[in-house]
Formats: sequence, C-alpha cells, structure tokens
Amino acid sequence: MKGIVIWAQSNCRSTMALYRELIRELKAPALITLWHYNKCKSDKDIREQIGFSHDEFSDLPIEPVGEDWDRGIAILDAHSGWHHIFCVWQGTPVYRRLIVEAKRRGCPVAVMCESPCNMASGWRRLAKAAYMRFVLPIVARPVVKAADVFINDSGDDTTVACRIGWPDGKIVPFGYFSPPIPGSSCQKRETNKPFHILATGVMAKYRGADVLVEALRLLKSRGVDYRATITQEGVLFDTLKARAKSFGLPIDFPGFVEMPELIRLYETCSVYVGAGRSEPWGMRLNDVLQCGAPLIVSRGMGGVQLIDRYRCGLDFPMGNAVRLADALEKMAMDSSFYKQLADNAVAAASKIAPAAKSKELIIMLKEWL
Repeated sequence: MKGIVIWAQSNCRSTMALYRELIRELKAPALITLWHYNKCKSDKDIREQIGFSHDEFSDLPIEPVGEDWDRGIAILDAHSGWHHIFCVWQGTPVYRRLIVEAKRRGCPVAVMCESPCNMASGWRRLAKAAYMRFVLPIVARPVVKAADVFINDSGDDTTVACRIGWPDGKIVPFGYFSPPIPGSSCQKRETNKPFHILATGVMAKYRGADVLVEALRLLKSRGVDYRATITQEGVLFDTLKARAKSFGLPIDFPGFVEMPELIRLYETCSVYVGAGRSEPWGMRLNDVLQCGAPLIVSRGMGGVQLIDRYRCGLDFPMGNAVRLADALEKMAMDSSFYKQLADNAVAAASKIAPAAKSKELIIMLKEWL
C-alpha cells in the first residue's frame, strides 16, 4: 500500500477515532479530508458545545475540501495510486464525481458510510421514500460501479443498500465505533435492584420515545417495580410527559443534562433503551455500553448489531411496545439472567473500542487492501 486517503464527512468523534486507529494499524502514509468543516476557528462546533475538545484530533493529517472540485482533484493528483475511502457521497455531487475520477485513474476505491435511511415523518417521509425508491438508485449507479467495496456503517442489514444497487458481494457489514466519553468509566452492574431504565436523545418520532413510554405503562400494569429517566426534549416531549403523568408512571423528564450528569446516568442505570424506529446506528448505544450498561435495542437501529454480536442485552421489533415491555420485565425480574447480560456488556465495552474495530475492519478488507 502506497498510502491511504480517507475522505471524511466531518471531524466527528463518532468516526475520527476509528480513522486514527485504522491509520496506525496500516502503518502507511495517510491523509484525511473533510467535506463539512468550520471555516473559522472561532466557530464553536457541536462537539465543543456539549463538552468535547476542538483539538481532539489535532494529531491527524487533516485537510478541508468541502465542495471544492479543484482541491479534490489536486489531492487525487498528489496521491496517485493510494487507496481512497470515501465516507460521504449522497449529499455531495463533487464527491460522487471524485469517486468516479479516482477509479478512472486506477486507484483502489471504497465507500464507507451509512445505508440510506428515512428518518422523516408525515409527508416528508413519503417524499423521501419516493426519492429513495426511484431517484437514489440512479444517483448511486456511478458510485456503485466505481467502488470496489461498500463498508456499511449501518450494521448487518443490507436490505436498503441492495435496494439502491449495492450487490451483496461488495458489502462489508460494519458500524460506528467511537471511544468512551472522556471522563467516563466502565462500571460492572452487580444487581438489577433497584431497576433504573434510561433513554437519551432528542424526542423525535423516529427515535421511538413514545414506544418506550407505552412499554413503561404496560410494565407498571404488570406490577413491575422500576423507575425511568428519559433525557432531552423535542416534538414529543410535552405529549409524553403529560401521558406519563396521566398514568402515574415513575418517569423523570429532566430535559437537557450536562455531560457530568449524563456520564453519571450512563454509569449507574440498570439498562439503556434504544427504541429508534429508523436510525442508521445510534451512537448513544456505544457511549452507554462503554459505561457497562446492558442494552435493549430496536430492530429499527443499525446498532442492534451490538446485541447480535455480543449478547449484551435484548432486542425487540421496531415500534412494538409489548415486546419492549417483555424485554424490560425479563431483565427486571430475572436477576441471574440480568447478571449474565451485565457481564457480557462489560466484556463488549473493550471489543467495540476503535483500536479493536480497526483491526477487525482490516481483516475484512484484506482482499481490497
């Protein structure tokens, strides 16, 4: 290998730490380009707003590109024969052209990103579904033809990727694998008493907080003793808070919580619920698993791969509050079963670290590399 260029979407910690470990493991010259970036150093990005450092990845060879075709071509000129991993293509015609151009020049080309995902609601959901069915396969055609391999950051489900044209033989199932939140630690759960259920994230319909609240109503009706915390706000916040109050459910809705409190919740909850109806992955699953918490994850989330691979929790069908309640009841009432899941969660925490996952990815890409 002469070297590797990773055409990144942004400097998000959900991906950059993996790129760093990938570069270290390959021991090859490397460059990371950014499609989305802050044009002014005074701009405060989202990571800084919630407590992460702007300089977290200052050790990496990073060059901004954006939608600058000339700059992209200059990078291809300067890195002829290198391996190129493009981590964005759907939202950028420039990068789609660069993918085709890289292949025309004879470079090994991989695409590494999420499968298309419809997280919209109402008429927008219908419009996006029509776009994904009729337009996106046409847009994707030259990218699919040019790429040697598609690394699917949406986990193991290849249905949508195949639907837009990716052949099964080109798809490598993967996911998102970030480092632990700075200041957090992996805490082994020794008991399921008292049983504390946690969910975080903006309360949009695609994230399924309404499914969780309905499951918690069922749980109370079955006489299961628990308390729950659902953080953040969103379009469903007032409705769900009122519904919980009307049924006398023991749910705390604290809204936005600062990072120290979020870490405390991650380190002390009995179980974390990811109830998403339509999410490519669900990075909060990684964050809380690396704090040692067992998970219950919807089949609507790519991150359900964590359950399938590491047996660190339970899954349930997307949108099915009854099955979610069943899973919660099983964890709350069967202490030995819960203990096994808690042990598996602690074991999984190190297995999903970027350093471990970069090694796995290299093994999966051995023919391409």
